[in-house]
Amino acid sequence: MTSICTISQISLTLDDKPILDNLSANLPAGISGLVAPNGRGKSVLLKLLAGHWPPDSGGIDWHRPHYRLDQLARLRGPRVVDCLDADGLFDRFRRIEQGRGDEADLAAVADHWHLPALWQQQLDTAGLDCPLESPVSTLSGGQRTRLALTAAFMQRDCYLLLDEPSNHLDRQGRAWLREQLQQHPAGALVASHDRELLECAHNLFELGEKGLRQYGGNYSFYRRVRDAEIAGAEQRVENARQEIQQSERQRQKALQRAAQRQRHGRSQRGSQSKLLLDARKDRAGQSLGRVKQQFAQRSDQLQQKLGEEKSALTQQRMQQLSVTRSGLRGGPRLHLENLRLPYGRQQPISLTLHSGARWQLTGANGSGKSTLLKVISGALQPAAGHCHRHGSCLYLNQEFSLLDGDSSALDNLRRLHPDRDSTYWRTALGSLNLRGDLALRPLNTLSGGERLKVALLATTRGSRAPDLLLLDEPDNHLDLDSRRLLETALRDYPGSFLLVCHDPVFVEAVGINGELAL
Repeated sequence: MTSICTISQISLTLDDKPILDNLSANLPAGISGLVAPNGRGKSVLLKLLAGHWPPDSGGIDWHRPHYRLDQLARLRGPRVVDCLDADGLFDRFRRIEQGRGDEADLAAVADHWHLPALWQQQLDTAGLDCPLESPVSTLSGGQRTRLALTAAFMQRDCYLLLDEPSNHLDRQGRAWLREQLQQHPAGALVASHDRELLECAHNLFELGEKGLRQYGGNYSFYRRVRDAEIAGAEQRVENARQEIQQSERQRQKALQRAAQRQRHGRSQRGSQSKLLLDARKDRAGQSLGRVKQQFAQRSDQLQQKLGEEKSALTQQRMQQLSVTRSGLRGGPRLHLENLRLPYGRQQPISLTLHSGARWQLTGANGSGKSTLLKVISGALQPAAGHCHRHGSCLYLNQEFSLLDGDSSALDNLRRLHPDRDSTYWRTALGSLNLRGDLALRPLNTLSGGERLKVALLATTRGSRAPDLLLLDEPDNHLDLDSRRLLETALRDYPGSFLLVCHDPVFVEAVGINGELAL
């Protein structure tokens, strides 16, 4: 398979912390996915590949042009067309149309007369129903993401480096992204936790503690291989436990035989000389000592082997997130009566949710899903109508506003739930791989996925379960294993929740039983 880029033993250290160590790989033609746990360095690797940073050691050799789109990409210019018109031709076209063009304008646009129609066609394909001269400031976050991706896909000869490109896209936007990606002739490396998007990949790379590992298939193939590896690791742990048990039984039998020989020697004292008896006693004692020493060494070896197998399993197995279940009550949890949003959707909303309801809010970007959650939480006042909440309500928004970014994960959790002690929260953080220094660092120094894990603990692990959860795209920053972890926790949660999510795999997994379309 043709190699697009050769990565040779690259390493990088930031703030005295090793981020990437001795990575080597060949990026093949076509679409490749890049997966990794949060904070492992996917975005850093993409920046290195794009030449944004130089590695401390090693080399990166490109065999074709490339174009990187960051997940927080800033769009060029104040107008929509400025993001697509890299050479500044649009204003020349306008002057020529208005009869004010000069020879320089005519020379510049020669052989490019098709571009304005192409730009508008690309916007229409992306679902951006706006004129080319529309201000970028009028677009929603999802629309800006589509615009930035449209500009990337217009780089037809460039291999694309895309960092979480489906974040903030609605369902239609994600379908458009998958279609455009499959049609892009130059190929792409896509860092993502979007399982539908990763199904489009021809092969996956996993960035782990042991480097960059290539899987020759899409997400389903990768998942089968990973699940088989976890099953194998679990079996090796069980085999190590059985070896320890078998070794202990053998030790007991050997000690019993040695003790029997000693007793047999004592019973013959009357018929044997003292010198011979003493010699036999010494040999029996030495034999018993050797048996104990041999089995002690064997036990140490087996315990070390078990520890290594457990450690390997811990690195592969999913984390654990248990949700507090105590304190929940039955009956209605939310009642909306002719509620009108302060902006966005104008039609009134009436809705009643009872205990155990699991509803999804659907609608295109900008339809008012997040606004409705803010109104229900009390962060915004409705323009008209009534909102009645019954019982406790917790709102987890995309900015994690319930958390203080200057405080540590541990301090945030103790502040929000003072009835839980530090040991409880350290254990809970450790169950999500936020151990040691990670639990004590300011939140604003952690990755988005790590901050979301802290927010999820604050939301779901208090002494009393919230009666109603409001979840605004909670899966957006989670890695693959953490996403499955949250699916399991929400599926087991007995309370009610309203969910904004554009991932149909996630929606199905959490057991949605109702939908409100905006």
